[in-house]
Formats: sequence, C-alpha cells, structure tokens
Amino acid sequence: MIRTKRYIMTVNRGNLEEEFRLVVLRDTIKFLNRHIDHKLYIKCHGRFGKNNPNIHKSASYSECRLEDAIRKDIYIYER
Repeated sequence: MIRTKRYIMTVNRGNLEEEFRLVVLRDTIKFLNRHIDHKLYIKCHGRFGKNNPNIHKSASYSECRLEDAIRKDIYIYER
C-alpha cells in the first residue's frame, strides 16, 4: 500500500543496480530542473532495517541517519 504519491523507490545499501538507478534519477531531476519552472528535489529517508547493528545510535526507531541506514526510501518533492 502506497501512502504518498511522492514515493519513488527503495534503495538497499550494497545493491549496485539500485544505487545506479538512484544516480540516474538524480541526473534526470537535474536535467528537468533546467527546463521547468517549478523545481524538484530528491529526498532520501533512511530506514534501519532488520538486525541493523547501528540501531543503538538513535534515540528513536524512526530517526535514522543515511550513514546508519540499510535502506533508503526515495521521494521527489517540489521546491
């Protein structure tokens, strides 16, 4: 079930194909921003994932730094 239309994909750390898709998406947004009036940006939201050894570093389960995340949820927003 998708809760927002802004969600694009999830990128797992170490998955080269998914990380490459994120690089391509960033390049696409850069290209689009040169040609459209309303600018877009990509937001990466980190998720700890199951059995993440870095979970002790955070005060709450919902706040996860990207360096500590196993997964990143990718969203596109307008500025």
